[in-house]
Amino acid sequence: MKLHRLHPLPDRHQRGVTLIEALVALVIMSFGMVALVGLQGNLRRSGDLAKQRSEAMRIAQAELATLRSFSVLDKPEGAAATIRDYEKDIVTVPPHAVVAENTNTTFILSRTVTTYTEPQGKSVRVTVRWRDRSDADQSLFLDTVISRTDPVYAMALGITPPTNGIRQTDGRNPVIPPTAKDLGNGSSAFRPGANATAVWIFNNVTGVIVGKCEIPVATTVSSLTPSSVESCNNNTVGYLVSGTIRFSNLLTPDPSNPDADALPRPLSVYVKLLPSQFRDSAGKALLPGGEYSLPNPDCFGDAPATATVTPPQKLVNYDCIVYPNNQSPRNWWGQVLLTGLDLGTGATQYKVCRYSGDYNGNGYVYSVPDADKPYEFKIDNEEHPETYRGVSYSLARQNFLVMPGKATATCPLLPADVDLGRFVDNSTYQIQP
Repeated sequence: MKLHRLHPLPDRHQRGVTLIEALVALVIMSFGMVALVGLQGNLRRSGDLAKQRSEAMRIAQAELATLRSFSVLDKPEGAAATIRDYEKDIVTVPPHAVVAENTNTTFILSRTVTTYTEPQGKSVRVTVRWRDRSDADQSLFLDTVISRTDPVYAMALGITPPTNGIRQTDGRNPVIPPTAKDLGNGSSAFRPGANATAVWIFNNVTGVIVGKCEIPVATTVSSLTPSSVESCNNNTVGYLVSGTIRFSNLLTPDPSNPDADALPRPLSVYVKLLPSQFRDSAGKALLPGGEYSLPNPDCFGDAPATATVTPPQKLVNYDCIVYPNNQSPRNWWGQVLLTGLDLGTGATQYKVCRYSGDYNGNGYVYSVPDADKPYEFKIDNEEHPETYRGVSYSLARQNFLVMPGKATATCPLLPADVDLGRFVDNSTYQIQP
């Protein structure tokens, strides 16, 4: 007899369970799909915005690069339109559309420029605006400062820099003569002239002469120590003025390479002091303290004893110490001149030119104060003006050119010209007679 397994009858309450589960799963999946679609939309908008922002950054950077690519400070009238000009091209411009690459929006660029006079430069803000895919406003900006410096100086390694506040690789102020002995205590000793007994003590940081004394010529500067120059540290305040004198026999000399040998003594240098012209805020009364502590500067030079020396001497170097007045800061006004020459326009006479130029590009003018503005010294003292004004530090490279004094002879101008391969301004200007 076969026994058959009996299967229980299905419970009527379990009917339709599978369909409900499928419907629930479908609802859950629908929510997920909706969220996925939203995520994809956000990703697309974010990617699109990132692309737009990248393009806006490229536009702003390109604008700044174009502004920095100026080739002249102030081009003359009639110059080619392709020449970029610092004064005329770096200016504020209103919002305007710019051409973008592979984008689905329009970029609006604007530029705001603020000009500064001291130091000379322009502050530039470039702003780029656009609307993204959701029609929301977007923007970015870049700021920079562009100095008013002639591009020709970018390669001119020989340009005379300002002498105050710059250090040489040996840690000394650059006005301190290379032959000065570093005493290792923040000061240097220098003998102005091979046969001079005078020894000056320089502050290595400021380049100011802080003491002087007399030491026998037989004692070399290289042998000096802090103890041997202790008597020289007498708080004498003096400013150095030094330079080189060059010579030419040509009516049209080449100031970058003069042709003649040095003239002999009594050729020398002297400093003609002038009263201080610093005035009160109203520009009327002279400020007190303008008298000089020692009114006679000391100058030393190495002009040859005779006109014929072997080997021929081409240059004459000079060093002067000027004792300033009692104003704050202590300063001096005056001229550095040559003596011992027959000055004039005759066939055997000479004229003296000073090497000078707008080396730092800040202009070449001098203005006296008025009620609304202070003094402007834009022929900087470092640039060898005809008259020095308010000098409160040491000066080097105050150079001269001596040339024939004939009436047809003029001091040569030889400005820097990058197209001709001249990166140094060797221009000269007459100072004597």
